[in-house]
Amino acid sequence: MNQTLIFDVSSLSNKGPGKSVKYSFDGPANFEDFKLNSNLKGNIEIMRLDEGFNCKISNVETVVELTCDRCLKEFDQGINIEEDERQYHFHKPEIIEDPNDVFLVDVEKQEVDLTEPLRQQIILHFPQLPVCYQRCKGICPICGVNGNTKQCDCKEELPEENKPLSALKSLIKKNNA
Repeated sequence: MNQTLIFDVSSLSNKGPGKSVKYSFDGPANFEDFKLNSNLKGNIEIMRLDEGFNCKISNVETVVELTCDRCLKEFDQGINIEEDERQYHFHKPEIIEDPNDVFLVDVEKQEVDLTEPLRQQIILHFPQLPVCYQRCKGICPICGVNGNTKQCDCKEELPEENKPLSALKSLIKKNNA
């Protein structure tokens, strides 16, 4: 459980729609899918709605540990989330377009837990191709040496059947014969 991401909404429960409260958060958070190497920092504004709350996060920052797609080394990647909004309902809505996007208020404790929405947003902010640095040479596909730390003598040669124009080459040979 991430105490950093659980917010008390009891002060808004008895108020009418449109009333809001703002919080800042800065603390550790744990997720199953990835590891954070710094505190999760940001702001949240919770506004009362007729059937729940609107939670608007902003200026969220953290550092996540990723694995380089080229050399398989772990490295730190800064994540910045400018803004995201989610609605938390008192009761499960009758019409659900996406069950992964339905969040409920813990009515007994008068709390909202932002762990899952923030987990989703952090993953959405991962780079498409995580690399430790742009000029990473990666691992040699033949001998497995990390090209960033040692140079190997392998000549990267594709087998004839894996070359993109090998079928054309065989057709030319067939026609010339």
